[in-house]
Amino acid sequence: MRRAYKDRDNVLVLNDLRIVHNGETAQIDHLIVYTYGFIVVESKSIRGEVKINEYGEWSRSYKGQWSGMPSPLKQAELQITLLKQYLCANTEKVIGKFLGIQQGLGARCYDVFSAISSDAIIDRSKAPKDLAAKLVKSEFISDALDKKMDFKKFYNLVGKMVDTRPSFSLDEMLHICRFLLAEPTAVETASPLPSTMATTSFAATTAVKDEHHAPNCPDTRANSVPKDYSKYMPPAKAASLAMQCKHCGACSGLTAQSGRYGYYAQCGSCGGNTPLKRACPACASQQTKVSKAKNTYRLQCTGCGASVVYT
Repeated sequence: MRRAYKDRDNVLVLNDLRIVHNGETAQIDHLIVYTYGFIVVESKSIRGEVKINEYGEWSRSYKGQWSGMPSPLKQAELQITLLKQYLCANTEKVIGKFLGIQQGLGARCYDVFSAISSDAIIDRSKAPKDLAAKLVKSEFISDALDKKMDFKKFYNLVGKMVDTRPSFSLDEMLHICRFLLAEPTAVETASPLPSTMATTSFAATTAVKDEHHAPNCPDTRANSVPKDYSKYMPPAKAASLAMQCKHCGACSGLTAQSGRYGYYAQCGSCGGNTPLKRACPACASQQTKVSKAKNTYRLQCTGCGASVVYT
């Protein structure tokens, strides 16, 4: 996605975004903000075989053993529903007014996809058609996104005339991204970005390694902001960071552990592993490291010196 959209001014990508609204939390792997709306992409690192039955229920094989697993598409649907509620509740802050009239966000496009590791085997034969179309191998995700966003070619005048979708300007898209990144509900945050970033993609690349992560999954896991903009970062507001499973979204029942690929949190619900290394919550720098002292795991930033304990 970074390669596909880095030079586009009608598509912006936010990664590893956390939204809190009405007491509910959504941890979004990848959020596409484009001219006509929003797309949530839930990425799953799965090796082996995945099956989806006619009821939309998922199961996977791991080392020859089959077990059920949470539906990443259902997870993405819950995430985008909360995102929509959050944006609509803050409409004036997000896009303001045009000619004194409040612009709406409810009629924009809201869609979801699940990107699965390229080396997984997916059995869609019994899956409902609308569900199967949203399940994509990682190398085809940008193709699927382009098809869903459905930008009309400049020479397709008829297509443009009959396209009635309400649209965002580039300034509105950038303001939406700044709003989402600046709000204290985001884990890896940046305060409102300077106007000089108007043509800069928000996509970043942070390699993640754990026992269930395949290297060909869509990059990335965390937002980043260039070092030149470190002065725009808000100070850390908490002395601790909550662990959350990147596979099923669980916020409780996770256990911090160390293994051959470093420090990670193991989920008691789905068994998935989530790396503890992430961007600094104080300055958004990627120059962080995880350390362990007895049973305490700590994220330390070599950029601003922040030190935060995992809970």
